[in-house]
Order: sequence, then C-alpha cells, then structure tokens
Amino acid sequence: MSPYVRKVRVALAYKGVDFEDVEQTPFGAPAEFRELSPLSKIPIWHEDDFVLPDSSVILSYIEERYPNPPLLPNDPQRRARALWFQEYGGTKLSEATAGVFFERVVKPKILKLETNTKLVDHLLLKTLPRALDYLTKCLGNDDYMVAGMFTLADIALTTSFVNLKLAGASIDTSRWPEYAAYVERIHALPFYAPIVADVPDWTKFRKD
Repeated sequence: MSPYVRKVRVALAYKGVDFEDVEQTPFGAPAEFRELSPLSKIPIWHEDDFVLPDSSVILSYIEERYPNPPLLPNDPQRRARALWFQEYGGTKLSEATAGVFFERVVKPKILKLETNTKLVDHLLLKTLPRALDYLTKCLGNDDYMVAGMFTLADIALTTSFVNLKLAGASIDTSRWPEYAAYVERIHALPFYAPIVADVPDWTKFRKD
C-alpha cells in the first residue's frame, strides 16, 4: 500500500524490468532492515551487494541503468521540471494524501493509535486544495505534466491518490475536474493499472 513502493513498481513496469518483490513494513522492522535503510523507510533496492534506500534515489538509478523507454525528457529544463514535480509529489502533495492515509488507516489499524481528526480536516480542507490548485494550473490542458510524455512527474503526482482512496477520500471533481481526469487517465495506463488494482479492499482498512 505504500505510495513510494508503488512509484518504483510503476517505473519498473513501464520499462519492462523484472524484479522480485519482498514485502516489508517499516513499522517494527528487524535490525537487518534498519541496517539497509538508515531512515527506516521503504522501498529498498537490493541488487547483489548494492543497496539503495529512498524511492527518488532508486528511480534515478533505474533511469540510468535502464534508459529506455525514458522517464525523463532530454531537454535540461524539462528534465529539471519533471524532477521538481517528483519532489513536490513526495513532499507537499504527499503531506496531504499520504497524510490522510496515515491518520485514517495506518494509525488505527497498524499502530493502534487514535486518528487525529482535526489534522485530517486540515489536510483535506487546506493542504490538499492548495496543492491541487497549483498542480491544475501547471497541468493546463495537457495529457501529461511535462513535455507531452509520461515521466517520473506523472508517477509521483498520482501514486498517493491510491492511498487517498484507501482512506475514504477523493478529488472533488466539481472543483478540480481536470486534475481528477488526469489522475484517472494515468492510473488507467496499461502498465500502471494492474499496480493500482493490486491493493487490498480499502473498506477493510478504512476507519471513518
């Protein structure tokens, strides 16, 4: 269910790279995991004796190691733009989407803690709208966020909306119809759709 693991899985599927997926939660992880991931986060890329934690770093490595089909434009400015959106997706956007998921799903179901409903309201009513206003303006009428092609930006700006749905929330289609359609369109891509579908039934995890 991790949006960061999903980022890497989508990139590998897009490039047609075979891999072995070993499930590991960062919560209460064994010492061996913490040695591999000093930040105690997932995913981890483990290839022979080569280890990389952090999804963005892993994606940079995958792009260099498996350059075709590309996930970054050749033009330096457009390439930098895609990398910026990857950063924004993993920080400000994830603060809202993954934040709601953490409060409504992870805390009550995994950590056995109470949901901070005031924080959820703030994320859904303040943080997420600001992010969607900004991203809708950046998207315009384009099918993809950067350079008219599928890039890391599109992965980073859509993956956590799977988690938002798991948490029982969604994009207000009356206020942000363009961005809602964009997320649906990206999720429906043939290499992306099976990964979106490969999550547990959200009603089993959601706590209202």
